Amino acid sequence: MSTIVNELQHSMFGGLHDFHTERTEVWIDAVREKFGDETLRVIHEKGIDAYGLYRWHLERTLMLIDSLRNAFGSEVMDIVLNKQRLDRQEQGAQYAKELGKNTLEDIIPAFSHGIDKNIIEKDDKHVLIKATGCLAGKIAYDISRSELVYALHCNTDEAFVQGFNSKLGCEVIQTLMDGHDCCIHRIYVKE
Repeated sequence: MSTIVNELQHSMFGGLHDFHTERTEVWIDAVREKFGDETLRVIHEKGIDAYGLYRWHLERTLMLIDSLRNAFGSEVMDIVLNKQRLDRQEQGAQYAKELGKNTLEDIIPAFSHGIDKNIIEKDDKHVLIKATGCLAGKIAYDISRSELVYALHCNTDEAFVQGFNSKLGCEVIQTLMDGHDCCIHRIYVKE
């Protein structure tokens, strides 16, 4: 990220995120000193409101894109989506590099999260994988912004697969954001 964009983000958040993170870190450490590592277990079990946090960030992202589109026109979407696709393609290539292999079988865990029951159908030419935990999909449905969120998220899965192995393809069959009970991806060997 460029320095000027980093400074803009900091000025928009006003250091609020860093302030709260650092403040809780200090007092959690003080409590841990008194009660030991059990403190960390209690906090870890509490977790966070991932839906609320993700929704805040996603709504902020959509608001920024909408504002930039209103100011500069539809070309903004082309720039954003192109950047998203390029980044996802690079992520796919990096994932293949880290694994040291890039077959159809090797990409399945990236979509199934390593859970075999998420695999609906599989042979040596394709795999159908379901996912029920997509926060972006659930939020997009809840806020009625499926079209843009699909473009930012689901539509980039094909680029991830392409970066992983150009001989593979990816098709999104259905999504949570369209009101289905799960997302389904078909990853296949191109003919």
